[in-house]
Amino acid sequence: MKKEILIVGAGLAGISVAMQFIQNHWRLDEFLPFAENFSNQITLNTAIPIYHPITIRRMFSSAHEKTMWLEKQNLEKFNSYLEPLTIEDDHYKLAKNEFGSGRIKGSSFVNPIPFLKASKQWISEHGTIIYENADYSDFNPEESTYKGKKYDEIVFCEGSNNDLNPWFGYLPVEHTKGEVLTISSEKITENESLNRKCFLLPVGNKTFKLGATYVWHTNNTVLTEEGKNDLIEKAGLLTSFPFEITEHKAGIRPTSPDRRPIVGRHHIFKKFSIFNGLGTKGYLIAPKLAEEFVHFILYDTEMDKEVKLERFDKLRNLQEKK
Repeated sequence: MKKEILIVGAGLAGISVAMQFIQNHWRLDEFLPFAENFSNQITLNTAIPIYHPITIRRMFSSAHEKTMWLEKQNLEKFNSYLEPLTIEDDHYKLAKNEFGSGRIKGSSFVNPIPFLKASKQWISEHGTIIYENADYSDFNPEESTYKGKKYDEIVFCEGSNNDLNPWFGYLPVEHTKGEVLTISSEKITENESLNRKCFLLPVGNKTFKLGATYVWHTNNTVLTEEGKNDLIEKAGLLTSFPFEITEHKAGIRPTSPDRRPIVGRHHIFKKFSIFNGLGTKGYLIAPKLAEEFVHFILYDTEMDKEVKLERFDKLRNLQEKK
């Protein structure tokens, strides 16, 4: 039976949930197995490339860090991710290399702007996207309606705006600000992403993303000289090659106190649910978590206890007593 589902929010969380809902309604057995990369599915359906494999090279900050890598690289739980160190890693010359370096296997990055464009394109072809600012007064939680229309489920994926939500605003979706620079350089290597205290990610045409700062408990996106200078200083730990700053941006990560997503149904209004708090690893965890969330909604399966919103019941009870 077809279900009417309203998703409030069209960022990473909302997009991931929407696509999983559609896939669970549109002949699930004909879709690629979930193990196939989520981003590659979007590219397959939209012809917009968003997933980019790249080697991450970790520049060690101390001899101890190198020793730890050597200890871990042959352990079963790490050997799928850490390349064994080589003489070439020790003598890597395309970045500052005081203590050696190590390469991470199977790494990649997702370009967020093409991701959102491609995802919204795909969803509009299989469902409906409405571009408007939702007014909470237009929701009726008892009837599960929005602007008078009844929905089987209403899912709130509002990121750092969650504190304005009348039903889930008690949840500690925190605001963590991050500033990022776009730089250009003729000399910095484009073959690998360099990492030490920051990341230096090549995105093509001698252009790189340099990030990111962390400022907790703020929702302003004001660009600061402090943030810019912090990134420039950290870039100096990786390279002495000259570069030019071409763009400076800031954004807010929706995080939680225990660095776990916040997922589940409202304790009273059972047709209202939340999918939020994806944090800094959102593009890594969102696809699988969204699938599990959709199964939870459609088939009444259990969510992982580490992401269930019930872990904040004490906080809710305290706020309800005020």
